[in-house]
Amino acid sequence: MVTINFHGVLVDLLSRKSADGAVVSFPLERRTSIKDLIESWGIPHPEVDKIVVAGQEVDFAYIVEDGILIEVFPISAQSDFGQPSLLRPTPLDSPRFVVDVNVAKLAAKLRQLGFDTLLPRNCDDNVLAAIAGCQRRILLTRDCNLLKRKIVEFGHLVRAESPNAQLAEVIKLFRLKDKIKPYSRCFQCNGLLVPVAKADVLPYLEPLTRKYYHTFHRCLDCQKIYWSGSHREKMDKILREILASC
Repeated sequence: MVTINFHGVLVDLLSRKSADGAVVSFPLERRTSIKDLIESWGIPHPEVDKIVVAGQEVDFAYIVEDGILIEVFPISAQSDFGQPSLLRPTPLDSPRFVVDVNVAKLAAKLRQLGFDTLLPRNCDDNVLAAIAGCQRRILLTRDCNLLKRKIVEFGHLVRAESPNAQLAEVIKLFRLKDKIKPYSRCFQCNGLLVPVAKADVLPYLEPLTRKYYHTFHRCLDCQKIYWSGSHREKMDKILREILASC
């Protein structure tokens, strides 16, 4: 028999429940890696922070043996992706994201805070997973099976329903509060924003915008123009409320 003790929020992701909930025991029927065994219970590997067998940490390639106790711990706000670990030997230089369309509004909100965030459209899961793996981005999705793809190293299964709650969830989990650079990226395309002289964008402005606003930024990629209008005040208020909850 093999026994797995799932800790913390991982219990909520179990595809099959035991009487104890967190602890499952079952006969070992085939040779398998610990990654595949954990995922057979519904837990995507990017949600796992640490695995302990007989008091020793092991990696995802560990081959499971009969009669062992496996302790599986979840990613949490205490996890540090900037430091190497046994499960993820190469740390992230900076938090960069790729967002599944099932949480598409989250992408614009992360860009609003200045985070490099891709939102590929009209692509299948293979492409999305490849972007996450090859570009070493954190994949945000509500698709549990997508996160199980081997090439995905960093990712998170988004639990919250509303985009604002999703943003707060991601900020807390990945400890982003001190890395925020508001309004430094284009909400639409993810390009960087740079200051631009009013005279250079004057032909593209509406009459009232020309009259009342004097400071402008433009996206280096799509050329969209930004200024601090009434919409900015509303976004600032929402942002303050979100950060207060983190």
